[in-house]
Parts: sequence; C-alpha cells; structure tokens
Amino acid sequence: MAPAKEEKLLTLSEVSRRTGISMPTLLRYKQLYKGRIPARGEGRKQRFPATAIAVFQDLKRERIASRKAGGPPAPKPTAGARTEPSRPASMGPATPPGMLSLNEIGRITGISYPTLVRYVKLYLPSLPHKGQGRKRRFMPDAVEVFTRLRSESRRGRKPGSGKAVAVNGADHGKLGGRIAELERAQRQLAKQLDRVLSELRKPFSVSFRR
Repeated sequence: MAPAKEEKLLTLSEVSRRTGISMPTLLRYKQLYKGRIPARGEGRKQRFPATAIAVFQDLKRERIASRKAGGPPAPKPTAGARTEPSRPASMGPATPPGMLSLNEIGRITGISYPTLVRYVKLYLPSLPHKGQGRKRRFMPDAVEVFTRLRSESRRGRKPGSGKAVAVNGADHGKLGGRIAELERAQRQLAKQLDRVLSELRKPFSVSFRR
C-alpha cells in the first residue's frame, strides 16, 4: 500500500496570493480569530493547510458584511485571541478604526517595541501613518514595511541599503580582478629575482693582465 500523500502547507504569503487578501489583513485575522483558523506551528514557522483559505475568505466576507450593515458587530474574537483592555478617559482617544498603534504592530510582527521606535526615527517617511508624537498611528500597509526592515536588518545590513550593496558588490568584483593581476605580476617578479640570485651564487674568476 502506497504511503499517504503528505498535505502541502502554505505560508501566509501564499494564502495572500490565493485569496487576494493583503498581508496586514491576514495578520490581523490571525491575531483576532486564532481559534477559527487551522494552522501548524507558531511564529514565523507557522503554516496553513488548504482548508484555511476558505476560513480566511469567510472572515473577509463577514467583515465586509458587518461594515455594510452599519451596526452589527464583526465576528467575535475567539477565546485564544488577545483583546485590548478598557481605555481610561485620561489616556486620550482610542486608536481610530483601521489604524494601528506601535504596540499593535509589535504584537502582529513580533518586533520589539524599542526596535520599532528606532525604525520610526530612521524611516518615518517610508511608513504610512497619520498624526504625530504619541498620537501617531500607522496604516495596515505599514506592517509590511516594518517586516521588510526587520528582515533586511537580520541579513546583516542596514535596512534599505540594498542598492548600495549591489553597487559595492560590482566594485568588489573589479577590485578582486585587479588583485589577481597584481598577484600574477608579483609571482613573475619573484621568479625573475630567483634567476638573478641563482646567477650571482655561481663561482666566477677574475684574471688580470700585466
């Protein structure tokens, strides 16, 4: 009897391509409706079976229907999902619908808060946002930008420096060729020097005429 064919698991990027749902939206669904979405593994190694596609599509339809109805609540988060604590009035207005605080982006991406703050200081123009200071909030598209910056940083280069790396790589190739030419010339000179020293070591006689 032939062994059962192993089920192919999908990354979140593959789910996005198959469903047409953006990565930030999928990440939010994953956080809010963890109990409804079939998955294997945790964190960056988490993968999804094909049945998860229909679940993500159902969640999208439910969210759209909720917005069109103009009142009925969206699907309730599952017991395993994190919920925001009540916000005291002294803390100011809550995050506007559809916008994300830096803490929420940290929970979605797994990036530490200090690292997110550093990215904001360095690359704020590249991060879709509204407001300033403590009232600054980020659009869902910013999740993908933060994730890309983190990925580039883990590869050992400063985020956003891909172009400079390519240019430096071309320069490095030219430099390597030049070094090889110099090494060949050095070897030839060494051989010539050996021949000269060999001649000098040979005995020689001097005759004087009277």
